[in-house]
Amino acid sequence: MSRRNDLIKQLIKSDKFGTEKENEQKFLLATAELILSDLIDIALRGVEAQGAGSLVINLLNDSTTFMSGTSIEFDIHVAEREEDADVLTFLRDLMSSIDENDWSKNVLITLISDAGTRTFEVEAGRSQESLRAIAEEFSG
Repeated sequence: MSRRNDLIKQLIKSDKFGTEKENEQKFLLATAELILSDLIDIALRGVEAQGAGSLVINLLNDSTTFMSGTSIEFDIHVAEREEDADVLTFLRDLMSSIDENDWSKNVLITLISDAGTRTFEVEAGRSQESLRAIAEEFSG
């Protein structure tokens, strides 16, 4: 089990109360912020190396990968050929998010779980200078 999944389970379940629970939640929040910071950095490195895309975190099979627009377009062609409507919908929605993202400020992180799929625009924070340079390169 990954530290990400462990953290999510810990956030949901707690047998503590009062000050002890409050301190535990502060610790878990700080841990979650560190993990998010790591994920933003991974997404940023993916964008730098492969161009516009999304860090895709699949909680169903505990995998994480960066999907560039180019690889998504390839997967769309495969899904069309295999007539896989669910995958096509996911990939087209993801491609739309990539096309609409403000690359000067945000990276994209996509979560896949048994509850569905959602792509988040995540502000890059301290990495915004790198994103601005990348965005300028995208825009010509």
